[in-house]
Amino acid sequence: MDALSVISLLVGIIGTAIAIYQTAVLNESKKRNGELQFLLAGINSSAAQKMQSWQNQISIASDSLTPDKMDEFKLLIRARDDFTDLSNLTVSLEGAIDPDSSAISKMMDKYLDTVQKSNEIQKCNMQNPAREDVHK
Repeated sequence: MDALSVISLLVGIIGTAIAIYQTAVLNESKKRNGELQFLLAGINSSAAQKMQSWQNQISIASDSLTPDKMDEFKLLIRARDDFTDLSNLTVSLEGAIDPDSSAISKMMDKYLDTVQKSNEIQKCNMQNPAREDVHK
């Protein structure tokens, strides 16, 4: 084997090793991005729940709103708006990671699927109530 063949073989081996390394780095990067997206999706979910909680408090407080309670009412609205901002920010950050794939949408779809299954189970339980004489 002449020197040119040996050099060509070494360059080919090195090129293949670099390609394998780059593929591994890209795969790991995608994995990390997915983990970061789901972390942001969890923060978004928590913020949305808090936002709804504050909205419920606002609804309750608005029934008995007096001038004395106006400052408290403004604080409730401010808290709700802060969690709305947090929710919107997480959506923006998650979209910047991968605009074609949304962990927030995946989590919402999974939640809807869980709720639908839960509703089906409750419907089955209503159709087939437990008999009292089973435990006798």
